[in-house]
Amino acid sequence: MTARPFARARTATALALAGSLLLAGCTGEADDDATATTGGPEQGADAEQAAADPGTATVADQAMAEQKLATPHGSDAAPGGEVTVTLRAVEVGDGVMTVRWALRWDDDAAPADAGVSWYDMSVEPATTVTDRAGLKAYRPFCTEGAWQEDTDSATDAALAQIRCRESMLVSPLEKHSFEFPNHGAVEVSAVLPAPEGEPATVDVLPAEGLPLFTDATVTYRDGAAE
Repeated sequence: MTARPFARARTATALALAGSLLLAGCTGEADDDATATTGGPEQGADAEQAAADPGTATVADQAMAEQKLATPHGSDAAPGGEVTVTLRAVEVGDGVMTVRWALRWDDDAAPADAGVSWYDMSVEPATTVTDRAGLKAYRPFCTEGAWQEDTDSATDAALAQIRCRESMLVSPLEKHSFEFPNHGAVEVSAVLPAPEGEPATVDVLPAEGLPLFTDATVTYRDGAAE
């Protein structure tokens, strides 16, 4: 795995530590805010509009940080080659945060028209942004369900999270039929609640099963990095 100097790839131990921090962040106001913003139709419409017009980044021209790794897999029929994960931008404006990144799959041993899906790679396209200083974690808006349902029933909470994962404002979201083409890059975006306190940097996990990017610069819609 390689990374540009200002994005430090974490080992499995560091990822475990990051996971502990995410749990701490999810127990406070961050999750309350994220859950609330997925429920109201007016707020959901605002988030969907932000997904259509998420900010000022010219995604094809930006590369904040980049990491390469062997293609993730979760079965014996494992795809070969490697994936390149490029973090393009973290932008905040109009009450939402948009994370833009790209995934490229390269396998010289596979046919030129081959492809791999999220499912093939055992990757869940749920972006997580963590403000370590503020001890808060943010996940994508969803149009159904909730990341943390207000219920005492574990079953209802699990079902609500499944519905949320299936309706996240993440593109591409389809996990089976959509495929990343061999030797081709696909641009990915996710729309999340805007972070409280305007942190200057955040940690970004583009998708569950991919590497963590640390200290990613946040760009605010007025063009200034806070």
